[in-house]
Amino acid sequence: MEVEIARFDERLKSIERMLSEVVASQKEASEGRRRGYEAQERTEREVIGINHRLSAVEKSVEAIRPTTLELERVRDRVIFAGSLGKAMWGIGKALLSAAAGAAAAWYAMTGRPPP
Repeated sequence: MEVEIARFDERLKSIERMLSEVVASQKEASEGRRRGYEAQERTEREVIGINHRLSAVEKSVEAIRPTTLELERVRDRVIFAGSLGKAMWGIGKALLSAAAGAAAAWYAMTGRPPP
């Protein structure tokens, strides 16, 4: 009978250890879930903040769109003016060369400077 009581007592102690391990693992699981929820909430707040910042950026881009369009028009005008200026500079050089050639021919034919 004492042997059976000792075995029974040993089994009870084993069950008690298992229950304390289960309670400890439940506490760890609860703590892990709490940390997971906190991390999720932080991430949610960060995403909300990023959405607000993105909305502000979109609004500012929309606000400067007329300026951007005007800048594109001015850039196109400057490019055209640059091309036109190059063409006019080429024509001017040709006219100066022709005038210098005519003056040289006049001097060669008459022996005196052009009038």
